[in-house]
Amino acid sequence: MRSVLGAALLLTALAPPFPAAATDTWIEAETGALNGTAVESSLTGYSGTGYVDGFDQASDSVTITIPGSPGGLHDLTIRYATPHGGKSASLSLNGSGLGDVSFPANPTFTTIPAGKALLRPGDNTITITTNWGWYLIDAIKVTPTAPRPPHQVTGALTDPAATAEAKGLMRYLTDNYGKNILSGQQDQASIDWVEQNIGKVPAVGGYDLMDYSPSRVERGTRGQDVDRALAYDARGGIVTMVWHWNAPSGLIDQPGKEWWRGFYTDATTFDVAAALANTSSTDYQLLIRDMDAIAVQLKRLADAKVPVLFRPLHEAEGGWFWWGAKGPGPAKQLWRILHDRLVNHHGLHNLIWVWNSISPDWYPGDDVVDVVSADVYLPSGDHSAAVGQYERLVQLGGDKKLVALGEVGSIPDPDLVRAYEARWSWFVAWSGAVQDGVANPRDFVQRVYNHANVITLDELPDFKDPGNQPEPTDGCAATLRVTNQWPGGYQGEVTVKNQKPTAVTGWQVTWTLAAGQGVQNAWNTDLSSSGSTVTAKNASWNGTIKPGETASFGFIGSGTPSAAALTCTTT
Repeated sequence: MRSVLGAALLLTALAPPFPAAATDTWIEAETGALNGTAVESSLTGYSGTGYVDGFDQASDSVTITIPGSPGGLHDLTIRYATPHGGKSASLSLNGSGLGDVSFPANPTFTTIPAGKALLRPGDNTITITTNWGWYLIDAIKVTPTAPRPPHQVTGALTDPAATAEAKGLMRYLTDNYGKNILSGQQDQASIDWVEQNIGKVPAVGGYDLMDYSPSRVERGTRGQDVDRALAYDARGGIVTMVWHWNAPSGLIDQPGKEWWRGFYTDATTFDVAAALANTSSTDYQLLIRDMDAIAVQLKRLADAKVPVLFRPLHEAEGGWFWWGAKGPGPAKQLWRILHDRLVNHHGLHNLIWVWNSISPDWYPGDDVVDVVSADVYLPSGDHSAAVGQYERLVQLGGDKKLVALGEVGSIPDPDLVRAYEARWSWFVAWSGAVQDGVANPRDFVQRVYNHANVITLDELPDFKDPGNQPEPTDGCAATLRVTNQWPGGYQGEVTVKNQKPTAVTGWQVTWTLAAGQGVQNAWNTDLSSSGSTVTAKNASWNGTIKPGETASFGFIGSGTPSAAALTCTTT
C-alpha cells in the first residue's frame, strides 16, 4: 500500500516545475547511513575515501542523502563494482519503493543508469538494500531529466502476412501507447476474482500453453486455456499467451523435481544447446514435435480470428528455465526457429511476438520481435513505476517497439507510471497476486481498476478492426496529454503525427482556451496567442516529420485543463 510519505511525494511531483537542480555531482556512499554494511577500501579505483560493502543479509543497506534539491524528475546513476558476478539491488526514495536495479558483472568500479527519481524540494534520501547481494557501492549521482523525445513506435508488425485482426490490435496498442496502461490478469481464477470483487474485467487475459506440452500430455494433462482464451476473446478481451514449455525429454521426476515442474532447469537433464547443435538428433526432433503440437492449439485461435500477444521463452536470461540454461546463444536460436516454424511452416499470422528479457545479449533481433517486455517482481507493496526496467527496454527496442510488463507481482501505481513517464503498454498481474491482499491490497486494486488511465475490458474498442477506411493521406493529427497538474495549473504535452504518405516540413497546431485558462511558457515550439486562440508552430529543428512518425512540444498552462479540440495543419 502506498505510504502517506509516498502520497506526499506524488503531490510534490505534480507541483510546477522547479529550476534545474545543482545536483549533477557525485555523492559518496561512504557518507551515508549504514545498516549492516561497512566502509571498505581494499579494492582500488574507488572515489572519495572508500566504498560500502557487506550487502549479504536481506536488510543490509546504505541510505544516502541528496541535499537541497529544488525537486522534479531526475536520472539516477550508481557507481558500483561486482567482483562476484552480476547482482541486483532494491532501491527506495524517501522510504518508498523505487524498484530494482541490476548490476552486470564488473570486477572494477563502473557506472550504470539506475532509473529515475522524483525528488521533492529540499533533502531526499536514496536507500540501496541487498536484494541479490555481494556488490560494492561507491557513489550515486542525480541529474535533472531531459524532456522525453517522441517515441518512434509505428505499430508495424514483423510478419508481413499478419492478419487483419493482428494489425488491428497492434494499431490500437500503438495509438494507446503513452496515454493509458491496459490492465491484465494471469489465469481465469484471477480474472474471475477481479470481476467478482472489484466489479471490473481486465482488458488483457493471460493464459498458458503449458498443459499442451507433449511431455505433459503423455502424463495425462488436458489443456483448457485455449478454450478459456476463445471465450475471453468472445467477450471482447485481448488474449496474451505464455508457454511454460515442459522439457521435451529428460524429466527427472523425483520429489522436488516432479515431471510437472519440467520447465525448470533443475527438473530436467534436457540440454537445449546440444539439441540445437545436431538437427538430426532425437532431442532436436522432439523440439520440433513440441512446436508442432503448440501450433495446433494456436491455429484454433487463428481460425477464430483471435490475435494473440504471444510470449514464449519468457525470462530466458534468468536461467531458471531450460531454454535459458545454456546462455543467450541457444535461447536466441530457439526463438528464431520457433518463429520460423509457426509463421512460415504453419502459417500462423495471428501472433504478435512479445520478447521477455531485458539484456541486449539475449535479444534475438528486431526482425522477429514486435514488443519488448519484462517480468518485474518488486518487494510486496512496492508499487513503483519500474522505470529503470522501462528505460532499458526502450533502449533495447531502439524506441521502435512497444514496451510491456509481461508479469508483475505488485502492480505499478498508475499515478507514478504517469509521473515517471514509464509508458508501459500493459501489465499482467501474476496468478494470485490480487487475491492475497498483501502484494496488492484490495483498496489499491480497486483504485487501479477504476483509474482514469487504466483500461479495462469495458473500455476496449473493436480493436480487431484495422480500419476499413484508409488512414488519412494528408495533413496531420494532434493530441494533447496532461503530464502534470497542480492547483491552478498544469503541464501539457502535444503530439503531432504526420498522416501524409510523404514527409512534412512544417506544421501548426491551434486550439481555443476555455475561460480561466492561459499559457505561460512552452518548449519545442514557436507559440503565440491572440485572445483565446493559441497557435503553436514547429521549431526550426522539429518541423520535418516522416510518414507515420511524430513530433511533440510542451507548455505550462494556468487554470484547469480541459479536453480542447486541437486543429493540426501542415505548412
